[in-house]
Amino acid sequence: MLSFFPTLYPDELLYSTLARYHIRSGNKSFKQTDLELFGYSSQQVCKITLTNNLNYLVKNLPLRSQQKVESLLQNHTLYPFYATFLMPQEAWLLKNSMSKKLSGSILDFVKVTTNSSDDSKKFLKFCPECLEKDTQKYGEPYWHRIHQVSGIVVCPIHGVFLHNSCVEVESKGINYHAASIDNCLLAKNVKNLTNNTVKTLLTVANDINWLIHSNFAFQGLAWLRAQYQRYLVDKGLLQTFAGGKFKFDDYGFAQLIFEFYGQESLEAINPMLAQHQGKYFSHCLFGCDVNPAIDRITHILMIKFLANSIEEFFQS
Repeated sequence: MLSFFPTLYPDELLYSTLARYHIRSGNKSFKQTDLELFGYSSQQVCKITLTNNLNYLVKNLPLRSQQKVESLLQNHTLYPFYATFLMPQEAWLLKNSMSKKLSGSILDFVKVTTNSSDDSKKFLKFCPECLEKDTQKYGEPYWHRIHQVSGIVVCPIHGVFLHNSCVEVESKGINYHAASIDNCLLAKNVKNLTNNTVKTLLTVANDINWLIHSNFAFQGLAWLRAQYQRYLVDKGLLQTFAGGKFKFDDYGFAQLIFEFYGQESLEAINPMLAQHQGKYFSHCLFGCDVNPAIDRITHILMIKFLANSIEEFFQS
């Protein structure tokens, strides 16, 4: 049993707390810290954002600790984000895999692509204003969970463009790097975004935040595809015919969605969305129920465009 464990800060990524434990423990190696926290040393992919073996960690916490596995999952990991677009049984499997000692890959449960070319996903991100204010309030900075969610590129609190740190999200080997002024260096060539772009990116961030904290039961990708078709018909972008045939105005759709978000916003979220005119969107519209990987951000962008409300779309 651990003799102490740091108090988790609001919206702190669990990995951040574990890194602060490593510093306070005085351990000379990350492996020793891993053994103390989880009883074994693991090099799981996505361990930073989807920490597993939480049952062992919670049972190993000091006697007076009030932490529960469910609380850690819901409030300090990216589980709620990846649970979106998963059926209840699939979400349960993901939760179960994070609670136990996992022998396979967590990617089998989250349904994400493993060959992303987006460099922004490869490093932990930070908001300069959060870094400063956390240091003033708590005496130290920490990694915020919301800043690590794919698709969020501005801080929902301060509206500031997020920076990449020096800490890799999927680095090989074991590591516990707490946020610090040494690994949270301000980039010198940050692109200045227009006020309209920042407003759009804040709206996307708030939509994602709603999804993370909502409690709706996803009805499946086949249902999602049917919903898309209904909205496209209403907008005059899709004509359906007998025998399951249809005619889709892909050019018109691409133009409208690019006008809705703006080129600069789409490039900030994922450059691939802006570079491949409509390809990513069309593939999600009509192939989401056959694709083994779920492009959550593209789905969120399309839902917002089609229904103008993420909440209304899922609760209708």
